[in-house]
Amino acid sequence: MKMSFFVALVCLLITACSPVKTYQVTSHHKTADLFNDAIMMPEVETAPLDLVFYLNGIQKDAFKKELRKPSNRTKLDIEIIYQYLQERLQHFNFYSETLTAEQAITQNAGNCLTLAILTNALANTTNVGVYYELARTPPVFQRENGYLLSSQHIQTVIFEKKVGGIFYSSKPLELKIDYYSTAGSRTLRRVSVEEFQSMYYSNVAAESLIKGDSNVAYWNLKKALRIDPDNPIALNMLAVLYRNMGYDQYAERVFVHGLSLAKNQLELLSNYHHYLIEKGRQQEAAQVAVVIDDYHDPDPFKWIDMADQALFDGRYQQAVKYYKKAHNQAPYLDEPSAGLAKAYFFLGDQSKAVTAIEQALDNSHSKSKTTLYQAKYDYLKSQLK
Repeated sequence: MKMSFFVALVCLLITACSPVKTYQVTSHHKTADLFNDAIMMPEVETAPLDLVFYLNGIQKDAFKKELRKPSNRTKLDIEIIYQYLQERLQHFNFYSETLTAEQAITQNAGNCLTLAILTNALANTTNVGVYYELARTPPVFQRENGYLLSSQHIQTVIFEKKVGGIFYSSKPLELKIDYYSTAGSRTLRRVSVEEFQSMYYSNVAAESLIKGDSNVAYWNLKKALRIDPDNPIALNMLAVLYRNMGYDQYAERVFVHGLSLAKNQLELLSNYHHYLIEKGRQQEAAQVAVVIDDYHDPDPFKWIDMADQALFDGRYQQAVKYYKKAHNQAPYLDEPSAGLAKAYFFLGDQSKAVTAIEQALDNSHSKSKTTLYQAKYDYLKSQLK
C-alpha cells in the first residue's frame, strides 16, 4: 500500500495558529543531505523560476491594450487586473493542474495557485504591488492512486503603490483576488515570496507523484526545497516518495529532519507513524501516536483529513479519535459526525452510528447532504431492528 500524505493540489497550507505539542527529535542532516540524485537519474529539467511568471509578447500587448481602453481611463490598475481576470475564470477551478502564467492565458485554465501566478505576472506589467495570503476553506476531498488529497487555498492581494504620483494614504488601496471564497473561508496569514515560489514546484511534484512519475516529482521537490528548505509539505512528500520506492533510509532521514523543525508537524507525524507501523517498530509508533493524540492543531479539517485516511486504512479506532478531535474544534460541522457514523458502523456499533448520523443531519445545511444523510440514517435505523 502506498504511504498516505495530504497535499493541496490547489495550493499548500502551511500554518501555525497556536502553540501545539511537538515531537522532539534532532536531525543531524542538512537539507542537501536529503537528496539522492543517483537513484533519480536521468535528471528532469524543472521550469526556470522566471518562466513560471512569464507572459509572452502577444499576451503582454493584449493586457496593455486593456489598460489603455477608454472605458478604463478612470479605473485604477488593480481594478483593471481584477476585471481582466474575472472575464477569464470560467475554466479555473480546484481540480485543474498548476500552470505557468503563459500556459494559464493560453489554456484559459488552472487552479487557484495558477491564478495567483497569473495575477503576479499581470501586476508585473504595471506599478501594482502583490502579496499572498493563505486561506482556509471547507476542503474538497479526492483520493487518487492511493493518495488522499484535500484542497487548500491561496489568495492574492494586489495594491496600488502610487496613483498619479501621490500616495492615497500610508496603506495603499487593495483588492483581494479570490474567486473561490465560500462560506467558512478565512484568511490565515501572509506567505513569503520564497514560500509562494516553492508552492509551484511542490504542486507540480504532487501532480507528478499521483501520475506515477517519480522522477519529475523528485526533481521538482528538490527545487521547492532549495527555495524554501523548511517547506513541511515538500518534506512530507519527499519522504513518501522515498518510502514508496523502497529507500527507507532516506525516507526516515527526511521524516526526522522535517519533524526536527518543530513546525506544522501533523501530516509528517501521521505518515511517520504509518511508516513505523509498517516497519514493525511498534514502541516508537506508540510514542508518535501519543503526540498525535495530544496534538492541539485548531484546524478541524486537518483532523478530518487524517480521520478519512485512517478510515480508508481500516484503522477505525484512530478514525474515531480524529473525527472527535475535529468535532471538538468545530461542533457545527457535519463532516466529523458523518465520519464518526462510518467508523462506528465498521466497528459494529450501530447505535453510536445512528446517533452520529443524526448529528450530521442536524448540522447539514445543503440539500444534497441532507438527502444523503437521511438515506444513511434510515438504513442504520433499519439495522437496529
